[in-house]
Amino acid sequence: MITRRKTARSGARTFVSPLPRSSHAQRLVLASAMACALAGLPDGPASAQSLPGCAQTGAASVFINGRPMLRLSDVAGCPAGMFETVPGIFVEGEPAVRLASPAPDCSGGGSADVLLGGAPAGRAGDAACPPRE
Repeated sequence: MITRRKTARSGARTFVSPLPRSSHAQRLVLASAMACALAGLPDGPASAQSLPGCAQTGAASVFINGRPMLRLSDVAGCPAGMFETVPGIFVEGEPAVRLASPAPDCSGGGSADVLLGGAPAGRAGDAACPPRE
């Protein structure tokens, strides 16, 4: 319910929110809950050691010639530009990827008989790159 009050100026009105104002105790409880939630977060960004190898994992439910299909998260450890997303194709809620161009010191390929947008579909183990330091 919104109530109207007359103000000192004629014709002007003030609208009052129907919600009660929060008390000091409620704000302290909220601040404590937020501090506890933030305490459980990692201290900084993930290091390169925590990234999986280049294209070594894949989807758990989609297989191409017996090997898991690659998704965007599976190529996070690969050099930039090595893989590209396939427009309109999602695997387990993530964009599917295909090999765009091999990176220096890396080899890559894809399925010979399954194509995504005209390029070979990416599978786990199709790319080999030296470990990132």
